[in-house]
Amino acid sequence: GAVVIDIGTRCSKAGFSGQLTPSAEISTLQGCPMTRPSGLEEDKSQAFIGGEAFLSSATEMTEPMQNGIIVNWQAAESLLQQLFEQKLQVPPEEYALLISEPPLSPSSHREKMMEVAFESLGSPGFFVAHQPVLATYAHGRTSGLVVNVGYAASWAVPVHEGYSLAHATTRMELAGSHLSWYLMTLLGGRKSMLSKEIVYVVEDMKHECCYVASNFKSECKVPPGRKSLAFALPDGKTITLNKERFQCPEVLFNPPPDWAVSYGGIHEMAQRSLEQVPEEIRSTLYKNIFLCGGSTLFEGLERRFFNELLQSLPPDTKVGVAAMPWRLYSAWTGGSILASLDNFQKCWIQRDEYCEEGPRIVHQRCY
Repeated sequence: GAVVIDIGTRCSKAGFSGQLTPSAEISTLQGCPMTRPSGLEEDKSQAFIGGEAFLSSATEMTEPMQNGIIVNWQAAESLLQQLFEQKLQVPPEEYALLISEPPLSPSSHREKMMEVAFESLGSPGFFVAHQPVLATYAHGRTSGLVVNVGYAASWAVPVHEGYSLAHATTRMELAGSHLSWYLMTLLGGRKSMLSKEIVYVVEDMKHECCYVASNFKSECKVPPGRKSLAFALPDGKTITLNKERFQCPEVLFNPPPDWAVSYGGIHEMAQRSLEQVPEEIRSTLYKNIFLCGGSTLFEGLERRFFNELLQSLPPDTKVGVAAMPWRLYSAWTGGSILASLDNFQKCWIQRDEYCEEGPRIVHQRCY
């Protein structure tokens, strides 16, 4: 068996190969105790306490990842140990480890990850795979356009026969974290109801209450009372959302000009990516567009994306957009499928190969 781990900027998923969805999910946000009893050595398993970190005032917060890239390897290593010991409850020495990798990651990222796998965790085997490629596998394909809207950034990556096309990858600094901030802004004076300690509840509010309007201008004309929805706060109070429900995710299709976003919405980001792929494979990608990431879960987003994209294409263009219910786990699920295939087992980088060849072997075997 193998363990598959997909580390995200806000949330990390882990589980065993062959499963459809991960068996463990944990906040990537970490907290380190500000004080320790004198004379005691640092205990990494206790130093970083995962998703409960923000609930304690005695912790110093740290983010292992920024924009999909690990920037604090000590925190990342502790996160992986916590996933094995506390969530999966299996020894890492007995399971090969498949890790997902975001688009356009630096080459040093995968080398360091392999070092952690073999030297810190003691894994017997290791492999790293691009998230967009894994997402296509999750949809039963080897080619397609992966449009991922995550927490820190959005990107569109063409994948052809199992290889991501870096030259045609487009990226936009607009995703879930920006929507959460925007929702707070839309709430105006009512945001005072949200104390600093429970500001993370905005994430739940966004996912439970917001939706994408099929026609934004028409939706704005609907009387506020018909679209209002009450949301219960942890302290027992309630906050009522009206037009904020569809105004918040609207920025995914119409970002404000002063935000200086790269593209005029996720549909334009996808179109620009498709324009850069060879014409002979473009029609295949148009028919296999996969929406992935937690920020694509808004009700109405799939239909709106399809309609917006279709308007910019010739009338006879055949377009297929897939948004699976488990798209939050697309990369993880693809990794689970890949790691369970019989003909993949020879692809693992073994410990003795790492010891003999060094970190450079990851570039020769994982591409």
